Amino acid sequence: MDIRVATLCDFAQVREGLLFVSSAGITRVYRESFPAPIGVMLALVLEMSPVEAANANKIKVRVEDADGKKLAEMVGEVQVKLGSGHDPGELVNVPFVADFRAMKLPSPGRYQVAIHPEVDGANPVALGFRAAVRNKT
Repeated sequence: MDIRVATLCDFAQVREGLLFVSSAGITRVYRESFPAPIGVMLALVLEMSPVEAANANKIKVRVEDADGKKLAEMVGEVQVKLGSGHDPGELVNVPFVADFRAMKLPSPGRYQVAIHPEVDGANPVALGFRAAVRNKT
């Protein structure tokens, strides 16, 4: 399994095996005061072999502060039933979404969303972002 797309966004959903993403590439989160909702979702596209896709694969997603302290965690399972339209050995793109919009950030600072596929040989990915107080001008 490889993570081919990983982005923080305003909204994401999976429909009929397709990933829809709105306002992707978030690296800054501005709020009036803290604690405040993070207000972001995570959108992923995982590339899997047919064998990987047929098995239940766990993926852990954590929101962490700058010191690596866990603020939130979600564990999901990815499994795809392949139809007759796939060629033997063809790699499969599997969309995955995690919703952290309501999770509270305790204060301004650096944070990251760490993605850990629990599959042998899969590399973790971390998406860093900064939370700050919105300037009142």
